[in-house]
Amino acid sequence: MNIISKHITLLAGWIALTVAPHLPAAEPKPGSPLFRFGAVADCQYCSKTSLIRKYNLSPQKLTECVEHYNKLDLAFVVHLGDFIDRDFESFAKVSPIYNRLKAPHYHVLGNHDFSVADDKKALVPAQLGLKKRYYDFSHKGWRFIVLDGNDVSLYAYPKDDPRTKAATAFHRRLKAGTPTWNGGVSDKQLAWVESILKSATQKKERVILFCHFPVHPENIHNLWNHGAMTGLLAKY
Repeated sequence: MNIISKHITLLAGWIALTVAPHLPAAEPKPGSPLFRFGAVADCQYCSKTSLIRKYNLSPQKLTECVEHYNKLDLAFVVHLGDFIDRDFESFAKVSPIYNRLKAPHYHVLGNHDFSVADDKKALVPAQLGLKKRYYDFSHKGWRFIVLDGNDVSLYAYPKDDPRTKAATAFHRRLKAGTPTWNGGVSDKQLAWVESILKSATQKKERVILFCHFPVHPENIHNLWNHGAMTGLLAKY
């Protein structure tokens, strides 16, 4: 979990949170949470397996997770990316399990979600029930912003797509050794995030962001343009 400021939190990776009652408008019982939500990441299913990675056990583990969360009073559940490891057909195995959740449930796009054939890449968001690749929603005075860290990447679009060529040029300008399996957010997405932050500020909402890739501290797993994102968040 990365804390950007006392008003903004960014989550990347596996975590389950209880949101504390900070807002004056809420009047929960002393010591009780305002609400709770569940988070899980990297289900990463595929039918293959290896001596180290047991991808084929993901349906069983996801089922156990869903059964546990269904016993809790959760405002929502979010999966933080890499729902599959590879192959478009893998979605059909784990999506029905995730959809058994009683609470509203959301997806964040991860890099492995696009480890499918080029002609299937554009279908990935809809396969996860997403109308948009990045989006926001509100609950009890909190604004939740779901980022697409694959927006600028070498894998989320077909090889001959102009966006892949633009991402290749972007990657060449980065520090030598920057991995090709993560990505960044576009200028358009950054502008959208700022518009949501302005709206949340006006409404006196606290903000939590979800992203498959971290932004802090600096390491090779971060968004390619993590500095641009943290710089934007620091303004609020």
